[in-house]
Amino acid sequence: MTTKTNHADAARHGRAPTRRIGLLLSAVLILTGAGSSIAATQEEILAERNRLLQIIKEVESDTSLRAAAIAEGADRSLLCSSCHGRDGNSKQPDTPNLASQHPAYLLEQLQLFASGQRKNFVMQSLAANFSTADKVNLAIYYSSMPVLPAPYDKNLAARGKRIYDSVCFVCHGTNGKGEEGFARIAGQKPEYVSKTLHRYRANAQGKADPDEVKRTNPRMEQVTQNLSDEDIRELANYVASLR
Repeated sequence: MTTKTNHADAARHGRAPTRRIGLLLSAVLILTGAGSSIAATQEEILAERNRLLQIIKEVESDTSLRAAAIAEGADRSLLCSSCHGRDGNSKQPDTPNLASQHPAYLLEQLQLFASGQRKNFVMQSLAANFSTADKVNLAIYYSSMPVLPAPYDKNLAARGKRIYDSVCFVCHGTNGKGEEGFARIAGQKPEYVSKTLHRYRANAQGKADPDEVKRTNPRMEQVTQNLSDEDIRELANYVASLR
């Protein structure tokens, strides 16, 4: 009888933080109007980013909520593991690591995929079926996982530092770990970084392949539009070298 009671108590306590996350999300979304419309202006984009930061900070500031989010996120990550790895370290060279990424950035990208503002058939389908709580849990789970070092070419990396220090540090920081609201790129796979930069450049130059996944971001398009293929190779390897 005691054993059954203990199991029941444990189950109730285990579900309590998850219910609190749901209630917290409902309150924040109602108060801020998050997700009510697709952001169109820079002001709206920044406002949406601040709303997402608020959600993340509320969950991460509470030990029990954070632990519950990590546990739930680990469970949901099974759906993502074939591409991004069980712990967020990608199994494929041209697929990004999610481990140690900023949770607010991950949540923002999931929202963009779900709304169709960011294009990728697999990711759009997955994100559209995730609840907001799922997205928060996944973002916090992946952010808690250590990123594994990526292989890189030391000679290319040495040359890429010059390019990085001239433009990239402004948003991504001198160590590649990103300012608040921007992506951590330190230790990212060079193949993925290279592919992404090529896509930004193609979009900026009006040369995007209609069969390719487009990446649209005015700042990134401005930065990449005059980069050569060799510049991109060097920059991608430097980013991979950062820890």
